[in-house]
Amino acid sequence: MSTIKENLADLFELDKMSPEKAVKTIDRLSKLVFQAVLVRVLPLLSEKDLTEYEKLVDSQKEGDELFKFLSEKVEGFENIIKEEAQNLHTELAGEFKSTEI
Repeated sequence: MSTIKENLADLFELDKMSPEKAVKTIDRLSKLVFQAVLVRVLPLLSEKDLTEYEKLVDSQKEGDELFKFLSEKVEGFENIIKEEAQNLHTELAGEFKSTEI
């Protein structure tokens, strides 16, 4: 979902980086957010939906397709994504502050 990447780019102010570095960074951030989202939403799926999700993963579908599937199955999915992106931002900001001391 390009809007997720756009939101991450805005949240982390990636426009201040070189385009090459921004692309690499957004890919890393997207993976971290995706993992955090999965930890939250997979337990919310029914057995049937979880089986369907596993089939999608086994068929090596793209992340966008997995997000689309999950957004149809989990109420408030977009909010979970935003919350996890914000959590990551807060966590990383804390890490940067602790290394500056």
